[in-house]
Amino acid sequence: MALFSSYSQNDEGEGGSLFSSHSEKLGVATLEGTIDDSARMVRFLRKLREDSAVRGVLLRVNSGGGAYGPSQELYYAVKKLAEKKPVVVSIGSVAASGGYYAACPAKVIYALPGSITGSIGVLSRFPNLQGVSEKLGFTYNSFTSGKLKDAGSPFRPLTEEDRAYLQGLIGDLHDIFVGDVAQARKLTPEALNALQGKAVTGTAGLSLGLVDKLGTQEDAFEELKKLSSITAKQPAVIRGPKKEQSRLEEFFGRLGAAFFKKFDTAMPDLELRAQ
Repeated sequence: MALFSSYSQNDEGEGGSLFSSHSEKLGVATLEGTIDDSARMVRFLRKLREDSAVRGVLLRVNSGGGAYGPSQELYYAVKKLAEKKPVVVSIGSVAASGGYYAACPAKVIYALPGSITGSIGVLSRFPNLQGVSEKLGFTYNSFTSGKLKDAGSPFRPLTEEDRAYLQGLIGDLHDIFVGDVAQARKLTPEALNALQGKAVTGTAGLSLGLVDKLGTQEDAFEELKKLSSITAKQPAVIRGPKKEQSRLEEFFGRLGAAFFKKFDTAMPDLELRAQ
């Protein structure tokens, strides 16, 4: 039995309400994998926010984070959406670091007891390839307009001044991250800093105030229906954003669909799972 009903989708693969007869609609936005670009998700969340027929949104998160800028953009997009209509988060395997940053403005956050969340902190790595370049017999010259312009270059050791500058930059970004989470979750920066950037389980996250309830995606969806005053048992659902595919992937996807139409499709899906 399907958890969600849906209706016709537009050319982006995201549901549209223009030609639908359903009067009660909910959005389901899925955030998965490494956050390295926020454009499609931000655009989809804006559509859900501006569509007056959409009464509320379920944000399903399975992400361990990613780049700072895109994660912060998602935070603001979810915050704007939550200011206009109910947003309920369902954490799957993980919503940590940037994934949690995106989720925290929601009205209610659900996690499984074994979900991984938290990890509220900033990380940056600077490799040192100086020894490698010397072994390969080449050198590297840098011309900068200031002595800290190439701080973190992999072709020279970090100076103490470099370290202080880069650590200060990380500290500033961390304070912004912590401040946003503290405001969204009504927690103190001191309580969040005490976690020292640790990831925690959903059960621990509940006691720490990082999540509101323990439950499944279905539980989160039922909560969203109540908050959105939905009376239909299976309301229409707008799902997205559609994942981008290369032209090669699109070609083979269509070819595979045409091929398998000729065969019985009763066989269940095969999956590879971590044991």
